[in-house]
Amino acid sequence: MRKISLIIFLFLLTCTGYGQVSFQTLYTKNNKATKDLEKAHYARIVTIPDQNTKDTIVEEYFLANNAPKLQGKVTDIFATKFKGKKYELFENGNLKSEVMYSNHSEQIDTAFYYHQNGKIKSILYYPYKIDRKGKYKIDEPLFLAYVDSTGKILLKNGNGFAVEVADNSYTYEEGNYVNHKKEGEWRGHFNGKRYTFVETFIAGKLISGITTDSLGQQTPYDSISVGKQPDYPGGISSLMQYISRNYDFPRQALTEGVNGTVEVEFVIDKSGEPRDFKIKRDLGYGTGEAALRVTKKMKKWTPGRQRGIPVSVSYILPIRLNTSTSMNQF
Repeated sequence: MRKISLIIFLFLLTCTGYGQVSFQTLYTKNNKATKDLEKAHYARIVTIPDQNTKDTIVEEYFLANNAPKLQGKVTDIFATKFKGKKYELFENGNLKSEVMYSNHSEQIDTAFYYHQNGKIKSILYYPYKIDRKGKYKIDEPLFLAYVDSTGKILLKNGNGFAVEVADNSYTYEEGNYVNHKKEGEWRGHFNGKRYTFVETFIAGKLISGITTDSLGQQTPYDSISVGKQPDYPGGISSLMQYISRNYDFPRQALTEGVNGTVEVEFVIDKSGEPRDFKIKRDLGYGTGEAALRVTKKMKKWTPGRQRGIPVSVSYILPIRLNTSTSMNQF
């Protein structure tokens, strides 16, 4: 099963003067892909390597002023798996963040984050080791410093007060660190401030949390339900068995010997119902349509939860097809 990823559905094929192929995607301010130029806030351009280059490059630009928004190297054309340095900028041109990734898209080394006025905001360090096989072992990040927008240092060497804001700015939290670990009471909000929460930590471990909605209703949660992904009845193995037994391999695909992976994208809503099905990757000869038919008949899932609250989650289901055995698997 693949992890949740950002929905991407629009690609405009272009070619550079050097024969490289680039894909451009338009996005709204809320990071939703769009075909409507008037609704678009920024553009993402992914340039795949040719014989003269080794890396796939992703660049993003604000459409209002053509200012750069993001730049980095990726290992996939969907620009979800970064490697090396990734830079992000605010619309005013100031640097927003500078982070480092391994060749396996794991965040490593020192990460720098900035306020919109250009002043340093926070510094984190991601300790790592590389074994003999080239695999990375990543330890828990160390919070080295937090500085407010006026330049006042509130956290130093893992001790003090810090504010953390998710990339989409929908989740805000603040509290104290002791020896690089969260300690005591942390407070914040998410989902456009619709929900507020209070959490208690001891040495970085979440002991308990309570979410309060706009009507004052409270939902307690623990470390398991703080960020729980959707579950299929019986787990992954049950879903694999269902797909394998019920995928109807198109006759023409069998005749043509089609092999590869079909991907279906859908949303598991707050009640656990899968909906909004789309073919993300199609091998042709009816393989994508067959994948849609079988996934639309799935059982109801247990919904995902964010701090105890059921939430809708985008999901990508890969189905690997093998005509030599007519077996379908993940």
